[in-house]
Amino acid sequence: MMDTFYVLLLGLAVSMDSFAAGVAYGIKSIRIPWTSLAIVGLITGACTLAATILANYLGSSINTHLAISFGSLLLIAIGAWNILNEYITKSNLSPNSSDNKLTFRIGRIVINIMADPETADIDHSKSISSSEATFLGLALGIDNMIAAFAASLIKPLPLHTPVIMGLIQIGLITFGSYGAARFVPEEIKKRFPYVPGTILILLGLFRLV
Repeated sequence: MMDTFYVLLLGLAVSMDSFAAGVAYGIKSIRIPWTSLAIVGLITGACTLAATILANYLGSSINTHLAISFGSLLLIAIGAWNILNEYITKSNLSPNSSDNKLTFRIGRIVINIMADPETADIDHSKSISSSEATFLGLALGIDNMIAAFAASLIKPLPLHTPVIMGLIQIGLITFGSYGAARFVPEEIKKRFPYVPGTILILLGLFRLV
């Protein structure tokens, strides 16, 4: 039970971009069909599975204490980077400041999607197609992959971790799109920008000590 709670907390911490993307789509009335959501969830699950397999392989090849320390420090680094990223983005008052967000992504399209989630709607159809969902899934899945890798080095994660990670992505996008955009005031969303990074740092510190 505690392992599942740990995975849920980890998944929520690294999937806030999904919530933000969902809010952006809701505000702009960009529709996300269930097939596209399923593709995003599957890609996230696949990224998580690959990360856990690699981490388990490396973890069995190196000293256990070293693996735990490295995984914990990596989680702390991801959290610190998340907080720094939010601070830099908030400090830049330019309307296009999100285009300069300091994140590492794969490919120009994926970079653009993470800077501005609306660019996932490549054909401007006001709906995320299956092919567009693939790019969105890659953009949102990379943070999960890195965090899952770090967490798996600390301690092997449950077998259902990829499923949980995928469902969290789907849930947050859906909630952001259909719920938060309508019911959650913008001031509340802006008041807690550093929570995800703080959670990751605390998870890393907890495992380190």
